[in-house]
Amino acid sequence: MIELIMDMKATEKRVAIKEDDKIVELLIDRPNSHPIEGNIYVGRVVNVLPGMQAAFVDFGQKKPGYLHRDHLCSYQTSTLSKSEKEQKGISHFVHQGEAILVQVVKEGEGTKGAKLTGLLEFPGTHIVYQPYGKYKAISKKMSDDKRQEWRKLLQEWLTSEEGVILRTASEHVEADVVETELLELQRQFLEVQEKQSADVKVPCLVHEEDHFLTKILREIPASEVKLAEVDDVYTSQLLKKKGYSVRFYQGKEGIFKRRGMEQELEKALKRIVWLPSGGYIIIEHTEAMTVIDVNTGKYIGKTGQKETMLKTNLEAGVEIARQLRLRQIGGIIIVDFIDMANDGERQQVLRSVQNAVQKDRSHVRVIGFTELNLLQLTRKKVREPLTEMLLQPCEPCDGKGVVFSVDTVTYQLERELMEFKGSDVEAVVVEASKEVVNKLMSLSSIMERTGLEIFFIKKDGVPRFEVRFAGSARDAKERLKTL
Repeated sequence: MIELIMDMKATEKRVAIKEDDKIVELLIDRPNSHPIEGNIYVGRVVNVLPGMQAAFVDFGQKKPGYLHRDHLCSYQTSTLSKSEKEQKGISHFVHQGEAILVQVVKEGEGTKGAKLTGLLEFPGTHIVYQPYGKYKAISKKMSDDKRQEWRKLLQEWLTSEEGVILRTASEHVEADVVETELLELQRQFLEVQEKQSADVKVPCLVHEEDHFLTKILREIPASEVKLAEVDDVYTSQLLKKKGYSVRFYQGKEGIFKRRGMEQELEKALKRIVWLPSGGYIIIEHTEAMTVIDVNTGKYIGKTGQKETMLKTNLEAGVEIARQLRLRQIGGIIIVDFIDMANDGERQQVLRSVQNAVQKDRSHVRVIGFTELNLLQLTRKKVREPLTEMLLQPCEPCDGKGVVFSVDTVTYQLERELMEFKGSDVEAVVVEASKEVVNKLMSLSSIMERTGLEIFFIKKDGVPRFEVRFAGSARDAKERLKTL
């Protein structure tokens, strides 16, 4: 069972997900960093490359997106036979300058543009609707009888051209609930088509994927949640309506600080992660991949070096699976475990990793060990890694290190100031870097929301802050003269 800790009052929204009393995911949403994955655009084809069987599409972002022939709607819906289609080049199905509907499958990273598809998907709580999907897929976790029941209903509800993926969460849900959801998703598709046919300026956004909270509730149904603790009235009421067990937090101290999540967040940004027996792993990010090194550290097994190495590797395998989720690491991952004596031990470690990644809601592929005994994995990138979201290069050391970004420090300060709301404190004196002060004052009604008069001492340097005084407005003005 899952526990949700939801920090939803401030500008930056944060949700911690705990499993077996351990934090496994930290989800963060900021006004200026909404992901575009799942969004649908009317884009303009700017280049067609027959040699790559691909097209590049301008959909309103900095870089054009990449679209393969096989993911074109015109290719999928063509009346040609499969063999005939495969013999045709991409130029038969799309041409330069054409306006087409595309959906973002994977966001761009570094020098790469986003990966696009013309085969649209509309996800819901119980189903994923695919207007051009043709196939009706039903979760294999359901019983055979239940699968047959659902297959019959889906055949009645959908045309042969339409497709759907029925989630496991649908197994014990009434058919009319799923049908109502399907009708809503079909309505969304019709809305997209209407916007495309209207006289819109290309490129343009025609469908935005559900926002932060809705997406979390869709991915984590109430049946899987033991308790959701939340500090915001609206969110609390919404969760209760959807059948979640909710505890409303009203403490003065921030909910993340109270529940120890701030410390967990700090740990999730460090290179070194300690293991229960005293070993540790080192996590290094490069542009091409993430490299993880396993070390025995201060652990010495009771029966010798062989036991030490195996136990450390087994612990590391489980912890690495958790860290991939917690840090939102995607792409290629290489793990350098401590050298093992034989294939039997390698298989033990491999199985421990395979079992641990099964809980991950992102697709993880455990490929296996290379000739150099390095374990290869890939993980689908769903969100921006925590280190990229929360940190920035350190200017004083010419980018050789990292510090908390302006946004991260600003939202930390906002949360600290909100803890004074409802107290006897009338005013505060805050010493902070200039960028942090400017960012804080751009937040909506910050003084009204905190109930404070805020005085600033602006400093140059890396993003930081310190609350130097909290008390009456009169004393704050006097203290300001001495600082």
